[in-house]
Amino acid sequence: MYELHSNFFQISNAMFHYGLRPNAFTVYCYLVCCTGQKEKCWPSVRTIAKRCGISENTVRNAIKELEERGFISKVKTTWSGRNGKPRRGNNNYYILDLPSLTKDAV
Repeated sequence: MYELHSNFFQISNAMFHYGLRPNAFTVYCYLVCCTGQKEKCWPSVRTIAKRCGISENTVRNAIKELEERGFISKVKTTWSGRNGKPRRGNNNYYILDLPSLTKDAV
C-alpha cells in the first residue's frame, strides 16, 4: 500500500501547451512516473490501462500518439520461451526530450 505524500514525480509545465489528448497526457504521466531517475520503463499495456483507468486499446492509441509526436520512443522486446520459440515481452519505453514549442503554443 502506498503512503500518501511519499512518492512524487515531476513533469514540465510545458506539457500543458502541447495539446495532448487527455488519455495521451495521462499515459505520458504514468510512463514518466514509472521511469523516475532511470533511462527506461517497461510496464505492460494491461498495467498502464489498469493504473490509468482506461482500456488497453486506448493505451495503445495514446502510446501511438506519444510516439508520433516525439514524446516517447517504444522498443518492442522478445525473449525465448521454454520451447526456444521467440515470445513478445513488454515494450521498453524511453521518455524523450520535449519537442520544441511554437510561439503560438506558448
